[in-house]
Amino acid sequence: MLLGLPFLAAVTLALQGTAPKPPATDPPPSQPPPLTSVAATRAMQPPVIDGRGDDAVWRDAPAITGFREWRPTEGLPPRLPTEAKLAYDAGALYVFVRAFDPHPDSIITVLARRDYFTPSDMIWLFLDSYHDRRTGYEFGVNPSGVKLDAQIYNDG
Repeated sequence: MLLGLPFLAAVTLALQGTAPKPPATDPPPSQPPPLTSVAATRAMQPPVIDGRGDDAVWRDAPAITGFREWRPTEGLPPRLPTEAKLAYDAGALYVFVRAFDPHPDSIITVLARRDYFTPSDMIWLFLDSYHDRRTGYEFGVNPSGVKLDAQIYNDG
């Protein structure tokens, strides 16, 4: 589901010991997840974009697993498994995602215009192309085929 994540830095200001302590039920502040390397498989022939995953490149590409939730609770293990595979050729990056769900009729989906954030299930891909955790690109799609893309930047 997710191959890169947006990273947020939290800064806490202490007021000479007078800041109230959070209740014991609050979770500790989360840290960015450790960096993960993912190898993309070279596609000798572009895969057919049909959602089936039976092209030779998808049979050869290693499955990426171990995803974590982003929403509703960031960092938790997902209730259902998701796996992804990456491939590339001279002109494109290909992403295959299989999101398992035993009850596909319960998948939340909303039809909307392109680049409109919908309150629905989505698959997101974040690319940190400069490997600086400040700039990159994000791509998303929901089960209705609503596509989103954006450039991420933090010029500080």
